[in-house]
Amino acid sequence: MKKRAQGAWITLNASYYCAPVCHPLKLVDDASLLLEGARGITQSLADLLSQDVDINPEDLAKALWAASVLMEMGQSSAEIAYGRIRKMRKELGKTEVAP
Repeated sequence: MKKRAQGAWITLNASYYCAPVCHPLKLVDDASLLLEGARGITQSLADLLSQDVDINPEDLAKALWAASVLMEMGQSSAEIAYGRIRKMRKELGKTEVAP
């Protein structure tokens, strides 16, 4: 996997950026979905590998790569959400009126 471009949500062959209008809680929900998908893939692979079956190494590598991409996407979603929540808190702090 390539190193993420500055500010990118994920970089594969191209770089992808999160929409600036997306609410941080939606990003947290997306992070949860992506990480759950990665967990499902890795759990299925673990179950499969514990059985005595022939596994195509190329297919196994592709599945592990897909799980890795999902984890990176989930992590990126969480990081962006955290940054936006911090920014919202700062802005709320500025608008509060002292008693």
